[in-house]
Amino acid sequence: MESFESYLKKGIVKKSFKDMQRAKNLVKDGRKRILDVELLDIERLSKFVFENVYDAIRDFLFAILLIEGYKTNSHEASIVYLLKKGFDVYTINKLDKFRYRRNGSKYYGEEISVEEAKDIKEFYLMLESKFNKLLGDFIQCQVIYGKNFQIQKERS
Repeated sequence: MESFESYLKKGIVKKSFKDMQRAKNLVKDGRKRILDVELLDIERLSKFVFENVYDAIRDFLFAILLIEGYKTNSHEASIVYLLKKGFDVYTINKLDKFRYRRNGSKYYGEEISVEEAKDIKEFYLMLESKFNKLLGDFIQCQVIYGKNFQIQKERS
């Protein structure tokens, strides 16, 4: 994966004004996606659970960039930007793997297993507090978006 500076240099990411309204809208959309995932049966709709959790993460990543005055449509650029925010390489690589799987599912009709859907949900929960911290003011005045987001334990 390329560096964030490389994406800037190529014009894939552009320095822009801090678009707080758009960031707020993306956080609201991401929050709704996370809450809606709980209404889905992961055993039957693992593909939709996976795609919605990934799309919520993408919304939060794009919101972070907008808050900091950057604009892009590149999923990869938004993922690699997290290195500047103290995220480790493992997290970046795992997010990129999820990006790749989501694209396969969304654009090529590839199936997503229940295990993959559970994996991305667990991964999101691991990142939730970091996103809360980075998105600050946009979530302080709202119910925390992950509050009701639970991982259903497998029935024995």
